Amino acid sequence: MSRRFLVILVSFALGTVVVTASPVQGATSECEGSTSMYCEEWIFHLDGWNRSSSPVIADIDADGLNEIVFGHQDGKLRAYEADGTLKWESLAVPGVAPGCTSQTSASAIDSSPAVADLDNDGIPEVVVGVGSTWVSNQNGSVIAFNGKTGAMIWNFDRGRDEGNTWANTGTPDGYCGHVFATPAIGDIDGDGKLDVVFASWDFQIWAVDRFGEPLSGFPVNNDDSVWSSPALFDLDSDGDMEIFIGGDSTLGGYFDHQGGVFRALDWENGTVTELWHRTANEVFHASPAIGDINGDGRPEAIVSTGENWLSETGNASDHNKVFAFHLDDGSTVPGWPQSAGGTVKASPVLGDLDGDGRPEVIAGSWDRKVYAWHGDGSLYWSVAPEFVHGENVFTARITSSPIIADLDGDGDQDVAAGTDFGLAMMSGQNGSPLEAGVFWPNKVSHAWSHEAAPAIGILGGERRIVVTGFDTPNHRTRVASFSLPSTSATDAWPMARWSPTRTGSLHKSLCELSGASGTFCDVSDSAYYAAGVHWMVENEITTGISSRLYGPNLVLTRAQMVTFLWRQEGSPLGYSAHGFGDVSAGSYYNGAVAWAKAEGITTGTGEFTFAPDASVTRAQLVTLLWRRSGGELYQPPHGFIDVPNDRYYSVAVAWAKAEGVTTGTGEFTFSPSDNVTRAQAAAMLYREAVS
Repeated sequence: MSRRFLVILVSFALGTVVVTASPVQGATSECEGSTSMYCEEWIFHLDGWNRSSSPVIADIDADGLNEIVFGHQDGKLRAYEADGTLKWESLAVPGVAPGCTSQTSASAIDSSPAVADLDNDGIPEVVVGVGSTWVSNQNGSVIAFNGKTGAMIWNFDRGRDEGNTWANTGTPDGYCGHVFATPAIGDIDGDGKLDVVFASWDFQIWAVDRFGEPLSGFPVNNDDSVWSSPALFDLDSDGDMEIFIGGDSTLGGYFDHQGGVFRALDWENGTVTELWHRTANEVFHASPAIGDINGDGRPEAIVSTGENWLSETGNASDHNKVFAFHLDDGSTVPGWPQSAGGTVKASPVLGDLDGDGRPEVIAGSWDRKVYAWHGDGSLYWSVAPEFVHGENVFTARITSSPIIADLDGDGDQDVAAGTDFGLAMMSGQNGSPLEAGVFWPNKVSHAWSHEAAPAIGILGGERRIVVTGFDTPNHRTRVASFSLPSTSATDAWPMARWSPTRTGSLHKSLCELSGASGTFCDVSDSAYYAAGVHWMVENEITTGISSRLYGPNLVLTRAQMVTFLWRQEGSPLGYSAHGFGDVSAGSYYNGAVAWAKAEGITTGTGEFTFAPDASVTRAQLVTLLWRRSGGELYQPPHGFIDVPNDRYYSVAVAWAKAEGVTTGTGEFTFSPSDNVTRAQAAAMLYREAVS
């Protein structure tokens, strides 16, 4: 097992679940006379720790007003009104699977709550994971509560005992695996109803329906513990959301890799398929953020790692890395990964800091710096926030996932990040402090530790930031609410995992991201190939790779190419058998291949082979188009230095340049050996047709 756990034994005396609306004891308001732009609306303290349960701001009782919810290691999930009064508190009593130790008391909460109306009854549910490395001898689970009353609706009871959490061994300890990760809520099976996705230290990735029952195909084995929270995104715009999640991996396990694994999973007809996975030389404890960071219309998952193997014997060379993977195939985004000066365990977030319409990547590191990178991987800024106390100046590790919002009311996005010594409020343009010159008692948070991200939302009719911090030696938690300046801007990443549903994605689907008005969600109206794809659809030349996807970045195959040409000619039939043994009579391209051979457009790759799945090069494509046009033997100069006159395709390239079918890949280059993408094919076919 590659899990590393801190062993601190804390005992709690927990009673029964009680729903109450009594005021919060000790809450205060302190606004007048403050020198800060952030007015403290109220503050209170709790005994014990909330270390990492990030608050959610959402309307949990359907009254049109937002409330605040977070967990605590005392096993209570608490909901507060906007003015800081307690709405309800409920004990998080886990469901217990057979084989795990019976438990009727609550389990500690390190997970962050998610909010959505699961059963569509008009009242949202609050869903949270339970279990902690800091509190021993408790079961893990996921629990759903009624947002209005705090009453438990269901608790998940299918967990597994895969080892000793507190001794860090593979010997079962009698307790079901804990759920540190934050659940994400979305429609996984396409039935129009919300599901809950989470992962556990029992090595499993789960998706359950609105009643807490596992969806068919789940759980999915992850090889080792999972700390990472899932991100959800409908990649193929088919109505169900794909799952993107990191985890631990161990030699001899499912992946037989020491480090971490990041995966893309898709549910289809009761079966879960792994679309792709990537590995790293460190565990993926952080959670992914999804967005289009470079503006190419192709969404990416951005994720950092952790510090398990850094603390153990092993290769931890990726502990300081931030990765960016294309969602469609898992390939690395150009310019990534990027490295910080220390471990990057807290999850990265996305937001447009420089106003260019594309989100930057923001992450904090244990080297005490917050980093902001552009989508191409270039560094925008990196700053170590300073905390001034008298004559002393402190810096501290960045320990919480940041949030991105307009913190000073100027219409631009700024950054707030938790550290070991307070909350850093930073300008998004350069990382400079927004609380410079403010006396330390008046700051949003000073001399408190933060692993939970703050949350921003409308509370009491105004913008507020809610902050939770903990004091390690005194074993206390501070909860505070501050007003923020008004703004016309939309906050880019206002809370942990972006929204109350905790999906970790700036958009729900590819269609929403692209804003495409045509048939295919992955063909934006501004793309160079958009006119070509629209023309192909209108002329029934393509139906895409699915009902809503064209697949512009996929490499064109020989089968697809001859089918495009054949359909452009009206899909003629009646040709003699082609004689290629690798083209079955029932294939969609059989008629196209017969036509192409009879018309002299292709002779195959051998006497009896066509190689339908082989990729098409740029040289091959223009040659096919030239032959179909009649193969006129003229040769005006094409001007491409990489196309010698003695090559089979040289005349075809000259024809394509003269007819406006191609302009090359550069002023003097054609790149004949490069594979053709479906986007390039659409553009070339369209140019030839209208030239």
